Amino acid sequence: MEIDKPIAIAVILFVVLVLAFYVVLPKYKTFQDFLVKLGIKEAEFQGKSVYFVEVTNTYKELMQEQESLKKIETALPDKVSLSMLVNFLYKKSSENGVIIKQINISKISSPSKESAIKETKLSLSLFGSYEAFKKFLDSVEKSARLIESDSFSFYVTPPSLENPVIVETFPIKLDIKVYSY
Repeated sequence: MEIDKPIAIAVILFVVLVLAFYVVLPKYKTFQDFLVKLGIKEAEFQGKSVYFVEVTNTYKELMQEQESLKKIETALPDKVSLSMLVNFLYKKSSENGVIIKQINISKISSPSKESAIKETKLSLSLFGSYEAFKKFLDSVEKSARLIESDSFSFYVTPPSLENPVIVETFPIKLDIKVYSY
């Protein structure tokens, strides 16, 4: 029995095409889907690795700026520590030649919905010269704490016939605002 070569080649070619269509093609599509999923996972991994590198770099920068962060914490403390604030004010007054006679807390506001910052108002009764008061006010406003002078007033006694001497020290009333969160 002899097989005709052109018919055998056609039959083998047909069988190969049928096998390729039903066996190889589905495996190829599965392989293609796998490659697409692998590409997506690689992109996610690259994105996450870039994110973590950025977070690590930011952390290192923050660690280098710890002193600045401490200044920010000093400027806006978590809560109002009146003892620390009073100590700070007494220290600045003694450095600048002003005497604090009295400190009154006028108002402590609670944080609002728009801002988490609390505002504390203080009234200080001081005694000293104009130059000393000016230096005191300047040092308080330039400190790391967020302290803002609201208003101040003082009373100077003019010289008279009974008391011709010009008094260089006088009482001063100072209202300030201190911020915290």
